[in-house]
Amino acid sequence: MNDSITFYNEIDIIASNTWPAEITAYIDNWQLRATQGVTKRANSVLAIGDYPKTANWLPLVEQFYADKGLPAIFHISDASPPGLDEMLDSQGYVHELPCLMMFANAQEAAAFAQEKLLLKPPLSITTEWIGEVDEEWLDAFLELERYDKTLKDCYKGICDRISKTKGFIKIKKDDQIIAVATAIVEGEYAGFLNVVVSEKERGQGLSYYLLQALSSWSLEHGATQQYLQVVASNTTAVSLYEKLGYQTKYRYHYRMKYDLSPFASS
Repeated sequence: MNDSITFYNEIDIIASNTWPAEITAYIDNWQLRATQGVTKRANSVLAIGDYPKTANWLPLVEQFYADKGLPAIFHISDASPPGLDEMLDSQGYVHELPCLMMFANAQEAAAFAQEKLLLKPPLSITTEWIGEVDEEWLDAFLELERYDKTLKDCYKGICDRISKTKGFIKIKKDDQIIAVATAIVEGEYAGFLNVVVSEKERGQGLSYYLLQALSSWSLEHGATQQYLQVVASNTTAVSLYEKLGYQTKYRYHYRMKYDLSPFASS
């Protein structure tokens, strides 16, 4: 295994630890994750490393998801085995949601963000960090993302299951939360997720403030590198992160199949 593939494998595993599924099963080294269909990350096969030695692994995967009333989804990245993407395509799996894994040096990202903030008017805001997700953070996250409030317990479960060093940030203006995010540190890496800023408050430098706060917190908890998982079509976010020194190191996408009946009979 070359150094690049080793790196991709390591990061895919670390990134998967930031979003733990409600149910996890294994076919050899592949994780099968299910969480009531909430988010693709928590409801997909983490297909990294070699193919499973089990000969009938694809029907077994499809049975696992069919039993839960879910589509079969594969997380396909540069760490996936050669030919898997093409094979799934031939089996009717649809290409979905291309994403980027962007990385930055933590010190440099914090410094870049601080430089950007100096060019903006001062922000009248307060910052609060919590070690475990609470009702206020969850309510604000769902509202800012415009997600259905019925998903609250599911997101709380995901956040509660994170076993690594974690922090949840609230940015407030006039006692109203206008931005939230999550930072998770594992070894030298900090992963940032659930990064969302109120649409009404954008354009004032709040994103730089948020990224600076996330970077500083991560440095305090021992991370020297940081990463973000970004939807490739979100050019605004990609441009923002590039201004802070982030670079795309590799990519991933999903392969999805809804009609599993020919492959998953009981």
